[in-house]
Amino acid sequence: MTLTVPLDDGRAACLDTIDAFVRAVDALSEYELLGASRCHGWSRLDVVVHVIGGWQSMLGGLVSSVDSEPTVDAASYWSAFVVEYATDDPVPELMSQRRRSMAYARPASATAQLRDVAAALRRGVLALGESPRARQGHIFAPGDYLAVWAVEVVVHHLDLLSDEPPPPGALALARATVEALVDEPLPSSWTDLDVTLIGTGRQPAPAWPGSATVRFPVFD
Repeated sequence: MTLTVPLDDGRAACLDTIDAFVRAVDALSEYELLGASRCHGWSRLDVVVHVIGGWQSMLGGLVSSVDSEPTVDAASYWSAFVVEYATDDPVPELMSQRRRSMAYARPASATAQLRDVAAALRRGVLALGESPRARQGHIFAPGDYLAVWAVEVVVHHLDLLSDEPPPPGALALARATVEALVDEPLPSSWTDLDVTLIGTGRQPAPAWPGSATVRFPVFD
């Protein structure tokens, strides 16, 4: 199943996730940022530094306009990502992220950079036009490019275990992504939050009629 997101919808979801993630981080003290996140092996600070790196990469894509036809959509990108980065040993990447976080003198240094990058990213998202964008060897329609990042960031927002609520539009987009990847609707009794956590392996899936054929996570 494909998932194509109109530019205005992707833009709104992406801006909402940027703002909500910054609010969630700002609500945490430096001491709290050193606590465990929902992502096994990472502190909340590790999640913040990971998002900083992701947003810097995203900025590169925003200025990489191309004339080629898209090669992935808002869902199929994640299938390609899983194939490209699949590993039986997650420890090296977990340790690598810890080393990147240690480059900051203290959590406040990272949160200051997060706000700076977020401000630049908002300007880039608002200015994004209709041309396809290139990143990581893939070509995206602009709405799909923003949608992928909205989903990425809302997942990491949940990793912060913050009291700041994630944007409902981005959670709905995450649900649409998961359902596109499993190629069928998931139980209506599962909230968008449930589907996002289940689809990314952060929460176990209850038994349901399709459980014999679907294996989670469908992306991480």
